[in-house]
Amino acid sequence: MAFASRPTLVFVHCDTLHLPMHFEQGILHIGGLAVTALIEEHGSPLYVYDAAVIRRQAQNLLAAFSDLPFHPFYAVKANDNLEILKLIREHGFGCDVVSPGEIFLAMHAGFAGDSIWFTCSNVSDDDLLSLSDPKIVINVNGMSEIDRCIRLELPNPIALRVNPEVGAGHHRDVVTAGYGVKFGLDLAEIEDARGVAEAGGMRVVGLHAHIGSGVEDLDPLLNSARILLELSDAFHDLGWMNFGGGIAVPYKPGEREFPLREYGQRLGDIVGARLIERGMRAILEPGRYLVAPSGVLLTRVTSKRISAGHEWVGCDTGFNHLVRPSRYSSYHHIVNATRGVDADLRERFDASTGGYDELIVAGNLCESGDVFTRDQDGPRPRLIRPTRTGDILAFCDTGAYGFSMASHYNARLLPAEILVEEKTSRIIRRRQVYEDLLRGQTTGAGQEVVQR
Repeated sequence: MAFASRPTLVFVHCDTLHLPMHFEQGILHIGGLAVTALIEEHGSPLYVYDAAVIRRQAQNLLAAFSDLPFHPFYAVKANDNLEILKLIREHGFGCDVVSPGEIFLAMHAGFAGDSIWFTCSNVSDDDLLSLSDPKIVINVNGMSEIDRCIRLELPNPIALRVNPEVGAGHHRDVVTAGYGVKFGLDLAEIEDARGVAEAGGMRVVGLHAHIGSGVEDLDPLLNSARILLELSDAFHDLGWMNFGGGIAVPYKPGEREFPLREYGQRLGDIVGARLIERGMRAILEPGRYLVAPSGVLLTRVTSKRISAGHEWVGCDTGFNHLVRPSRYSSYHHIVNATRGVDADLRERFDASTGGYDELIVAGNLCESGDVFTRDQDGPRPRLIRPTRTGDILAFCDTGAYGFSMASHYNARLLPAEILVEEKTSRIIRRRQVYEDLLRGQTTGAGQEVVQR
């Protein structure tokens, strides 16, 4: 069986002069740049990513699992901007993709076919036939996908996605294993899946289990790894053991960092000897961990009002740009980026210092659910420095599942994305214009309204 050689773990230099996010004279600075200057140059709303944070997260991951025969992968769905993909590829990562479009983007960013896993989820024949490189691993989700790979005579190697009956995650809709989920072969199906694949001439090169997103505790991850290891005994040509992603990051003040080094040590204790003995490699495929802390969504305060005894602050973005609070009741720390101090930031936040208003922050969409300060029961006030119309708010830790889940709902345009590095910024996705809403739409004569 042929598969990619073990990659060289690349440690890219991080600027020792890099400044973490901080305030100077009341103004938030990201990568050493004032957000007021960024908004003046690039407009509002605006996604800002700090390249040094992505490098730091990548190096943390590489270091934590360096004792394993390890090939790190990146879950492209977290953030699929080409420049982000290129930055992560520089560190020796492969990538986990979930659609032909993500394959297109990954290859455009320079990822080789033998460093791409296509994880299926109710894919069509057209999806499977669109694979442009026979080295891409097809990570099948069920028996019917094995049957179709055989029927279509695909030359690609396959991996089996297993439901290890262990699930975890920050919300019930991001738990991807256990009872009542749409992902993975049940344990009782694995032997049949192996037999059908081998009888059909398919090369089973890997086993995979991903139990959820935003997993905070090690036990379910390690239990899943033990199950994969036990299953691997029945497969004689495996090259990969993919233990999934889902590593949590802190979003709220006081939340702990994920115990990454402990995870690396304990996973090594469980699987390291077997991997080395059989010449296999371990894959982890985090997305959120690599990019979430790097991102900030900046937005301008447009209005203020009092309703039902609460102070509401309106801004020029909505859940079309950041859907996680509305979709999952997710918390993103919010600071007044034009009237703040370092104690306002998530890592240092202390409500006892005082000087905060209780504010509900809402977006500009025509939807009651377009509220950023909320929980599962609806809008909730948040402690934020007093605001005025025209102030800039910063929604923190939005580098993952922010822009990648954005939409044109209410015909609102998508914001620009910029990358900050060494006290400079550059556009990595331009702000849309109204003509972009017409692209692809046709007249009655079948001609496009706006030419590409």
